[in-house]
Amino acid sequence: MLAALGRSDEVALATLRRLQRRYSGLTYRSPFRGDEIVFEPVLEVDPDTAETAFEYAIMDRSPDGCRSGFVLADLTVWFRLLDVDVRTFPSLEHFIECDALLHDVGRQRPVVVETPPDANAYLEGLRERHPQLRRMTALSGFCVEWWRDDHRLVYFNGLDAQLWAGNGDSSVPTVVRTWLVDGST
Repeated sequence: MLAALGRSDEVALATLRRLQRRYSGLTYRSPFRGDEIVFEPVLEVDPDTAETAFEYAIMDRSPDGCRSGFVLADLTVWFRLLDVDVRTFPSLEHFIECDALLHDVGRQRPVVVETPPDANAYLEGLRERHPQLRRMTALSGFCVEWWRDDHRLVYFNGLDAQLWAGNGDSSVPTVVRTWLVDGST
């Protein structure tokens, strides 16, 4: 940090210690990532921009060199594919809560899996048909959202669509999965 910035950033160091104390070594099979992951945050400082990042915050147990997850100083979670970074969750807690619900519903088969050409329009139409749908903020992020009402649980995942689009492949869609939560049809 001294070499990159010429000073020590005590706030960044305190954040690193807090992240390491809470998450370092946490390992589990992530339904969101589709792999076993491990949390190993380390402090990185970009010498050109002086931006602080906590790289390797979320890593596949067997890294492929192409995908990774990191946290910025504002604690937002970003995922990277090759040279494209996408802001995904407001915090590691949001990511972990999303994974927990994915794990829970993973024992059930979704009643609907769709890849709409326009996910925003699809969500708007879904909310018009089901006005009781509410966003589950503690599990949602910037390109990943959970919605529910008394009858259904809806999951939008646009991360891969954004990552691949940033790498020149716009054929990867946002995926929408719907589960029924009370046995209704």
